[in-house]
Amino acid sequence: MLVSELTASAAARGAMGAVLSVTDPGATAQQTPLENRTASSKSHFVRSGLHSLVRWQTLDSDSIERAKRENKLIFLHVGYKACHFCRLMAQESFSNAECASVLNESFVPIIVDREERPDIDTIYMNYVQAVSNVGGWPLNVFVTPDLEPVFGGTYWPGPGTSRRAVAEHEDETPDSLTIFKKVRDIWRDQEARCRKEASEVLGQLREFAAEGTLGTRGICGPLPIATPSWAIPTVPELPAQAAQEKETQVSSELDLDQLEEAYTHIAGTFDPVYGGFGLAPKFLTPPKLAFLLQLNAAPSAVQDVVGEAECRHASDMAVDTLRRIRDGALHDHIGATGFSRCSVTPDWSIPNFETLVVDNALLLTLYLDAWRLAGEKVESEFFDTLIELAEYLSSAPIALPSGGLASSEAADSFMRRGDKEMKEGAYYLWTRREFDSVVDASGQDKQISQVAAAHWDVQEDGNVDEEHDANDDFFNQNILRIVNTPDELSKQFNLPLATVQRYIQTARQELKARRDKERTRPELDDKVITAWNGLAISSLARASIALKSVATTHSQKYLTAAQSAANFIQTNLWDASSKVLYRIWQDGRGTEGFADDYAYLINGLLDLFTATGDESLLEFADVLQKTQNTLFHDPQAGAFFSTSSTSPHTILRLKDGMDTSLPSVNAVAASNLFRLGALLDDETYSALARGTVNAFEAEMLQHPWLFPGLLGAVVTARLGFSGPVADVQYKRKREKA
Repeated sequence: MLVSELTASAAARGAMGAVLSVTDPGATAQQTPLENRTASSKSHFVRSGLHSLVRWQTLDSDSIERAKRENKLIFLHVGYKACHFCRLMAQESFSNAECASVLNESFVPIIVDREERPDIDTIYMNYVQAVSNVGGWPLNVFVTPDLEPVFGGTYWPGPGTSRRAVAEHEDETPDSLTIFKKVRDIWRDQEARCRKEASEVLGQLREFAAEGTLGTRGICGPLPIATPSWAIPTVPELPAQAAQEKETQVSSELDLDQLEEAYTHIAGTFDPVYGGFGLAPKFLTPPKLAFLLQLNAAPSAVQDVVGEAECRHASDMAVDTLRRIRDGALHDHIGATGFSRCSVTPDWSIPNFETLVVDNALLLTLYLDAWRLAGEKVESEFFDTLIELAEYLSSAPIALPSGGLASSEAADSFMRRGDKEMKEGAYYLWTRREFDSVVDASGQDKQISQVAAAHWDVQEDGNVDEEHDANDDFFNQNILRIVNTPDELSKQFNLPLATVQRYIQTARQELKARRDKERTRPELDDKVITAWNGLAISSLARASIALKSVATTHSQKYLTAAQSAANFIQTNLWDASSKVLYRIWQDGRGTEGFADDYAYLINGLLDLFTATGDESLLEFADVLQKTQNTLFHDPQAGAFFSTSSTSPHTILRLKDGMDTSLPSVNAVAASNLFRLGALLDDETYSALARGTVNAFEAEMLQHPWLFPGLLGAVVTARLGFSGPVADVQYKRKREKA
């Protein structure tokens, strides 16, 4: 295959690169000079390419037609504003004159915001994972003018750099310029072969999708040249042909036994030392943790199958993981600015620093459930973390004046106001010298800095080891994380516990004051994403309900924030006349909604209805569900496609069944349908829910642990609807009426 040629030895590539010309001899067919077109986009990430040396195009018919007319490959660069490695590649490669020249002359370079077009991102991430077994962002893919993939990868170092090279392949990792030139020449010299193999690869992807194995099977051996910015969890897949939606019962093969098998497998991958699952990078995995927490509160029939001791152990694994995430470096221990997306290390000690609203919304629900297990009181464990997350989502800058919620805060920032260069994690880092000077400036006991440093692992030479800092990005810097509890410090320093707690609080206040004064908070992406707002509405509404009797003021604030976000979306992102939901608001609405926008928003509206009893929310959810059914439902095989049949520039129409870092669209859709069916006494909805579960029967029987969300729907199908008390009361009220 052609990809093998792109993975030849680095020495051979280097020699070849030295004799290649920058300008493509075949570029004479170009009719008009390439002009940068990113100014037309509303996306901050796309517009970040406005002043680039690369003449970026937007993903539209004009760009694709140009590629066809000039017979050039398209270079798709997919990323998002919060991503450190996206910014790094822009600096190293797209600001390099020779790299830009090759891309401008020999390709049609197109920049895409993955949060705006998750469908494009998923399709080509599936491809990259299939051919290289890695994934992450930025995602870089060369595609034919027909959008068939030829070659791809993630972060490639710029010319003259070797950042983030995989150690065992370090001498085989080419830079971006070498890759650009090599792909250019292969297309120039072997276009027919490129097209043939790209078509074959697309055929394989379609075959895997039909089998439900997309994301789990490879097209060729691993490619050492595709060094990822971050590995990502397994990507979603398309299910095999399964039961028709007209069936009213869940397949007899799917039963509660699959929950036991899922538990056993998940428990087998649990890290008993540091919590979480697997090694590194380590993700939050909210759907998996939610499944484990729910087992302990599951109906007796589930506990009988899984085992009461096993259900308690499931809860213990989830709670232990949540403790370690709370105490680890993903958590901002100074200013309560949320949690980062994942850890570079198994022990949660080095975050990737990007903060996504969607991750924090899902964490809020998890810590809410953990707090309930701990006793549901103000003094119960996790109360502070629960409040912190809800405050983060309901306050500026995340809660926008308009009512919607922003999407993310960037990984990179300035260390000091007035700095010219951003650095990864700069907002959160402290040298020991600065730490001591700030804490000691309080004018209180000089022992405060010693106690606080021991609490947060602040060391003289920094607490990031060389193994995880090959480029000295964190030289002498400390990333705060809790390594000693106040109880342990009380014994270590022979101090009363209350004194230790006061010292830590004093240090936190002093550090926050200094940071607020001298540092610039990471840049906000104020793009409102319907799907992510839907998940945040759900978590804030649930938090409001849970806190109503113990923290009334907090409860009302979170309810108001959820209502404001729902009102913003209904006012600005829902077109009632055409029955279309839009995905993005950024200085106006753009991009029609995908299935996740509908499913996640419906879920949020139903939870908000439970919190308020406002029937208009239920009516809106009903309208949205009917629209989702029309646009995305597959009447032949069941379940919901992620995209509509008219979604532009998509070469595969996928179905999302497996949970990843986000709950799967079909799991949420099935839950919504069961809930709407019960609330509205509509058997049509309940039948659609059962059909959605049936569509994934083959995959769930083989790998049930990949489908924790849909397993919840299996429980509902087998044991009946047992939703929130308010929902049950509403159902009874309707029945009496």
